[in-house]
Amino acid sequence: MRYTFNMVTMMKEKVNTHFSFPLRLDMTPYTEDFLMGKSDRKEGFREDGESKVAESYEYDLIGVTVHTGTADGGHYYSFIRDIINPHAYKNNKWYLFNDAEVKPFDSAQLASECFGGEMTTKTYDSVTDKFMDFSFEKTHSAYMLFYKRVEPEEENGKDFKFDVSPDLLEWIWHDNMQFLQDKNIFEHTYFGFMWQLCSSIPSTLPDPKAISLMTAKLSTSFVLETFIHSKEKPTMLQWIELLTKQFNNSQAACEWFLDRMADDNWWPMQILIKCPNQIVRQMFQRLCIHVIQRLRPVHAHLYLQPGMEDGSDDMDGPVEDIGSRSCVTRFVKTLLSIMEHGVKPHSKHLTEYFAFLYEFAKMGEEESQFLLSLQAISIMVHFYMGTKGPENPQVEVLSEEEGEEEDEEEDILSLAEEKYRPAALEKMIALIALLVEQSRSERHLTLSQNDMAALTGGKGFPFLFQHIRDGINIRQTCNLIFSLCRYNNRLAEHIVSMLFTSIAKLTPEAANPFFKLLTMLMEFAGGPPGMPSFASYILQRIWEVIEYNPSQCLDWLAVQTPRNKLAHSWVLQNMENWVERFLLAHNYPRVRTSAAYLLVSLIPSNSFRQMFRSTRSLHIPTRDLPLSPDTTVVLHQVYNLLLGLLGRAKLYVDAAVHGTTKLVQYFSFMTYCLISKTEKLMFSGYFMDLWNLFQPKLSEPAIATNHNKQALLSFWYNVCVDCAENVRLVVQNPVVTKNIAFNYILADHDDQEVVLFNRGMLPAYYGILRMCCEQSPAFTRQLASHQNIQWAFKNLTPHASQYPGAVEELFNLMQLFVAQRPDMREEELEDVKQFKKTTISCYLRCLDGRSCWTTLISAFRVLLENDEDRLLVVFNRGLILMTESFNTLHMMYHEATACHVTGDLVELLSIFLSVLKATRPYLQRKDVKQALIHWQERIDFAHKLLTLLNSYSPPELRNACLDVLKELVLLSPHDFLHTLVPFLQHNHCTYHHSNIPMSFGPYLPCRENIKLMGGKNNIRPPRPELNMCLLPSMVETSKGKDEVYDRMLLDYFLSYHQFIHLLCRVAINCEKFTETLVKLSVLIAYEGLPLHLALFPKLWTELCQSQSAMAKTCVKLLCEDPAFGEYIKCILMDERTFLNNNLAYSFLTCFLHKVQNQVLSGPSCANLINILVTNLVNEYHSQEPEPASQRLEICKNSGILNADLRALVLLLSVHTPPQLDPALGPALQDLLAKCRACLQHRSAMELEAKDRKAKADEEGATPVKRRRVSSEEDHQGEAGAGGCPPSSSSSSSCAEMKAETREALTPTSTSDTETRDSSVIDPGTEQDPPSPDPAPAGASPKEEKMEASSSSSSSSSSSSSSSSSPPDGAGPSGGPFGLQPPAAGVGKEDESRKEEAKEGKEAAPKTCGAGGAGGPEEAAAFPSTSVLAALPEGGDAPGCPLQETDCGHAAAHGLLNFMQQQDVLDTLCRTVESTISTVSKLSGKGTRAPPSSAS
Repeated sequence: MRYTFNMVTMMKEKVNTHFSFPLRLDMTPYTEDFLMGKSDRKEGFREDGESKVAESYEYDLIGVTVHTGTADGGHYYSFIRDIINPHAYKNNKWYLFNDAEVKPFDSAQLASECFGGEMTTKTYDSVTDKFMDFSFEKTHSAYMLFYKRVEPEEENGKDFKFDVSPDLLEWIWHDNMQFLQDKNIFEHTYFGFMWQLCSSIPSTLPDPKAISLMTAKLSTSFVLETFIHSKEKPTMLQWIELLTKQFNNSQAACEWFLDRMADDNWWPMQILIKCPNQIVRQMFQRLCIHVIQRLRPVHAHLYLQPGMEDGSDDMDGPVEDIGSRSCVTRFVKTLLSIMEHGVKPHSKHLTEYFAFLYEFAKMGEEESQFLLSLQAISIMVHFYMGTKGPENPQVEVLSEEEGEEEDEEEDILSLAEEKYRPAALEKMIALIALLVEQSRSERHLTLSQNDMAALTGGKGFPFLFQHIRDGINIRQTCNLIFSLCRYNNRLAEHIVSMLFTSIAKLTPEAANPFFKLLTMLMEFAGGPPGMPSFASYILQRIWEVIEYNPSQCLDWLAVQTPRNKLAHSWVLQNMENWVERFLLAHNYPRVRTSAAYLLVSLIPSNSFRQMFRSTRSLHIPTRDLPLSPDTTVVLHQVYNLLLGLLGRAKLYVDAAVHGTTKLVQYFSFMTYCLISKTEKLMFSGYFMDLWNLFQPKLSEPAIATNHNKQALLSFWYNVCVDCAENVRLVVQNPVVTKNIAFNYILADHDDQEVVLFNRGMLPAYYGILRMCCEQSPAFTRQLASHQNIQWAFKNLTPHASQYPGAVEELFNLMQLFVAQRPDMREEELEDVKQFKKTTISCYLRCLDGRSCWTTLISAFRVLLENDEDRLLVVFNRGLILMTESFNTLHMMYHEATACHVTGDLVELLSIFLSVLKATRPYLQRKDVKQALIHWQERIDFAHKLLTLLNSYSPPELRNACLDVLKELVLLSPHDFLHTLVPFLQHNHCTYHHSNIPMSFGPYLPCRENIKLMGGKNNIRPPRPELNMCLLPSMVETSKGKDEVYDRMLLDYFLSYHQFIHLLCRVAINCEKFTETLVKLSVLIAYEGLPLHLALFPKLWTELCQSQSAMAKTCVKLLCEDPAFGEYIKCILMDERTFLNNNLAYSFLTCFLHKVQNQVLSGPSCANLINILVTNLVNEYHSQEPEPASQRLEICKNSGILNADLRALVLLLSVHTPPQLDPALGPALQDLLAKCRACLQHRSAMELEAKDRKAKADEEGATPVKRRRVSSEEDHQGEAGAGGCPPSSSSSSSCAEMKAETREALTPTSTSDTETRDSSVIDPGTEQDPPSPDPAPAGASPKEEKMEASSSSSSSSSSSSSSSSSPPDGAGPSGGPFGLQPPAAGVGKEDESRKEEAKEGKEAAPKTCGAGGAGGPEEAAAFPSTSVLAALPEGGDAPGCPLQETDCGHAAAHGLLNFMQQQDVLDTLCRTVESTISTVSKLSGKGTRAPPSSAS
């Protein structure tokens, strides 16, 4: 079989595979004799009765049926072998039979044409510029095979004989002869011969008129009897032009042509009526019209003879005598006789026939009068109706009273409804309308009695009714009615009555033409005198039929109302009679919709009407629609009427009697009318009618989908929006407030019909409740405790995707329920607290975290306001629930690329963070510990957080993950140190020591696409992965070359480095600073070297300065790590500008001598010293001689000079070269002198600025703005004079730093009352936390402000440019590296969070300006540039709190470098002094540099 059914796709398919078949088929192996072995028996052993003659089982292929195409469609054709002719059969002669095409076929092609399979063709490939083989399945293959048994040889030679009857032979003979004759006649050569014969007549022939007539006869006969019957007619236009020319030249030919057709109707009958070719019919019709126009000047006066020879006007004489004198009229009479005897009304090709008569009638008055004299109207009416005209016709017009007496049940249809009425009769109606109008004589029609009876006679105007019902040329029918009814109002009334009677008795589809005619009658305005007022007649009768066909009548009125002022005023004045009847009371929804459309049409505004019809949902008010005053008056008239029906609407709400949709259109239209607040205020007086309608008729019955209630609530909601007066009507009525919360709602989330209904009804209902709560606190408290609200929170909000609008309103209600006002009483606060407790507990019990994360986030965002709320979440397994939601979002973030869940992840993590923060102060409570122990997914949760740290995650998501990770580490340090540290160390080692290619996302900082960063926020990583490694190959430029790029790198990596730094600090507190963590810290520090981060150098310096055993062990592990030596070597070789940071300089001071053998060998160290010395000498010689240029150059290169000098001092402290460049000493001395000169110049500028400022203050006349500008100019002057580098944040920062330099040189206490202990109880231990240490009594306001700044910076949500350490920090407690325990005031953190954030924002600039990269202790711990001077001061310094290692928001903008906040000239001056001292000692010169005046 070539067809099969695919059970997978459930579709029929064609099998195009290869299938071969033989030309001769041997079936012998499949016969019984062969299978039973009878063919092997010997001759003597044959059974009786067996034939001795061998029977043939071979078959020859004689036919193949081929199908081409698909299983859904195609084409069949056949290949057939000639079996009639023995010679052809023996020679294997085949033919192709394809529809009308029959041609010989080569049997050798059977395989390619019938076997199917694939075929190969050559296709040009533009890429390779070659022709490639392209294979595809053939669509044509054999479908059916025909085989014929091979006959014995003796029978093959016999001739075939057939017995054919003589009659059949004779028919075949005549048919063949006719075929040969037609073949010869329709040859192109014969057509060419006739063209030459007819078109080329010599002018020299005698009697040219006779020749012209003869030629015209020949041409006409040839064209009409032969040429038009040919299959192809390429020269038809030329022949018609030839005939036209010949008729123009010969009047006799025209007369012969018409006389011929008047005597014999074969031509018009065959061509004008029966010919299926429309072009031929149109050609013949136009040719006849042309001939008549050619003869009209001669024959027009003969049209009405002999019937009018006596001058009488009587046209009722013998019809057969009229027009006998002209060939034109005789031809027209012949055509009319064809209508009476030779054609049926349902003929398809009558268009040109009536078009000819219509064109003939339009030629002039003579032609139309001739047709009227022939009573052509009666002929056409009887032809159409299929009846014979009455012998004594009388015009019968039924009066209105007589019509009413008839049996109402009698059908008006007198003809069969299925009778076919073609559109070809449209010209007939136009002809009748034209003749009627031509018969008018002043105020009367001169139609004959027969014609008038045919048009208007009979019961119910059968002719008018029938052709209107058939929809034949309604426009001309309207013109016919106008012509008949001029000066005849009674006839007009009767015709209108007939139209409405027909509408009442017909089906809606059959009545469409009648409504179309009514529309045309209504549109008539002005015109000739005597025209009846059809509009008034129609409007008076419309209500009589509206009961029979209300929908169509209302729709028709809706169309007429905007067009016709009379109709508009009439419908508007009669609204009381039809609005309630059809808009509310009618049982059919289609009728109620039509009534609503009619109401809309009454508003004289196109935009108002169009918006109502085009909107999908009718429950939307029209906002901001400008209406004219007149339009507003009409709108208010309609709207007032509808509001007045609110009281009666309760009659139609009983679902058992009226259903659930009767009021939908009513409320929908009123909702649509709410243009402005004016319409909303108009509702106020009808509020109780609405309430009595809603409660209890609509609110209480247990009906799942009551659409009346949905429409009512939508109107109620929209009438209250932005109208507090209507809302107060609710909250000020105690009956309403008591019962409004009772509303039956079915929460069937699987029934799509119920879901769609609730999706439309619930937002309006809960929106009304929300607006009431906004107006009345008392109602808010009452509603918050209502059981139905808790039911809605439990059963609706978990399905946010199904009810988005309702869930949004419910959460708005929830916000109002938990909102606290200053004037709230104690019991109200207790109610709010109880509501939150109840709702949180409900959600924690009923929500499924795997699917309801949206509800969880929205609810917790509203409900979790303080630590008590958050602890309630912890106690009720809320952490587990949020973890389930996170796992689902994590999976969707990586696998479902179409789901954008980044925002949900960030919000969920922010809630996580707030809950974990609230938990930490209460870790000593057993119930808290037990809840954390039950949270077994915390380790897996932390690992998944780490997998979101990569360049595919946006910065807000990375920072949120890091904030939560920091809080987890502080909550349970033992667990997370044990699991996270090995994972992190393995991750970084893998990227450092393997060739695994790294995949970079769109958020990795890159200089080329800085402007495009973050644009591809829909990109997902190939798999969840941690990738925060910063390899040297990833850094595009060194620090300081591109400030924007430096800031982007810092924003990207700082928070992650702070997280690792926190791990180290917490591990030190817990005494779990393992070798793995040491290696991790070295790797992270090495990666942070291009960023010049001093987090780990500071940590290691503190370890080195500590005397504890653990610190010594850690220092030993550090020094033994090869990566640590590589880190120090990289600082000295490639990142010497990092030494401008005092923390980095102190770190090398402590550790360089410990690892000098691993870092630099003796020759390498000496070589590096020589390079540094050479650079310093070259820099000295290249300076400009002018003082001003020198100052600018020193300011510009001060960072590089200071770093090189510090590196030189460090190297000289561990390696003493045999000899230094003699030019080094003078160069340093000269550099020192220039630095001091710069300092003196700056001091002079500062004094001058102060004098100006004091003088201005004494005058007291400087405006505030001027003083502010002067202050800014002073700072700019100081910056220019003092040589602050361009990269410093502001001149004011430099000024503050200069003023506080001396104060920062002394270490101060770093204890912080706001910090919290990271060595808190692990969820598995019973150890209580240490008691909090009180804050230092002598803490300065400045220090307090710094602490607040750091705390607020760390506790705020991290943004793309601000990534801080764990909230509230971690600092030393009890030991040099311990973190402080919770302060006494920790429990009030939530209450003071806003004040702390505000204070932190104000203090942040000052803190960053004074504290530098690592906090204020950086300048205090290591004030001197001398190696020997630095160690004693820093040795006893206590550990810096972790809080102060965070750089806050300013640090994220590149302010980590200490040299960018300090006075660089002053620092460089001190460094030069220290270097001179060191070089002098090494050179054996005991003289030191003179003291600096700036010190």
